Amino acid sequence: MEAPAAASPTSKSTYDGAQKVFAPCIALAMQQKSPEWICTSAGLSSTRRDAHGTPTTTFTPVAATTAPAPASASVLADDYDTWCESSGTCHRIIDASRYIGETKGNATYGDSNGVIGSFDVIIRNSLQGRRGRWTVSLIWDYGPSLTFSDSWINCYEVIDNWPDADCGDHALYPGRISGTNWRWNSSTLYGNLLVNPKPYYAAFNTDFTPGGYSVRTLPALETARFKCYGSTADPCKF
Repeated sequence: MEAPAAASPTSKSTYDGAQKVFAPCIALAMQQKSPEWICTSAGLSSTRRDAHGTPTTTFTPVAATTAPAPASASVLADDYDTWCESSGTCHRIIDASRYIGETKGNATYGDSNGVIGSFDVIIRNSLQGRRGRWTVSLIWDYGPSLTFSDSWINCYEVIDNWPDADCGDHALYPGRISGTNWRWNSSTLYGNLLVNPKPYYAAFNTDFTPGGYSVRTLPALETARFKCYGSTADPCKF
């Protein structure tokens, strides 16, 4: 059976470590005078638009730093808002049977004037036999409201020395998060039967529009790999 995720806490943490973690990336964005940029643990995505408004995005790898996290005031059953606020991307295994894994990614975005805002993405994968079973949480950290669109989970089969194979797309409809409604949790997405004895992973993709600004595309957030070896009677595990 799936171990249920804890209910969302009602109070929002005021700590946002992303600007410290992504300080080298933000500094590069300012140096480049990028009109639209996003910093994640992978690096800097910078977008410029021509006279017709057509965007061109370039990517520069930039290593994230590790910032000291504040001491927790209490232990929360659901720590999504406070976990992994001091590094770019984190993975963890939830259960001893290795059927449930979580990934969190932080993102900070801005323009040539500096940082506009930041938010978090958490992917929970509760494996069900030979299928992935995903939920996604989005958490507003700082800045204007965020409206999400064209969002989905993409499953991939790892192929050695070749592009990874698509094993299913699963749409999400997040809507908006803000300082008032700071968290959104998806319903459960059920993946396809994974027949091949291979490692797999999932990636979250989305566009987002900060209030008062143009739409931006978040670089894909990839989960940890899980392994589906043996026959289709053998369950997948992290």
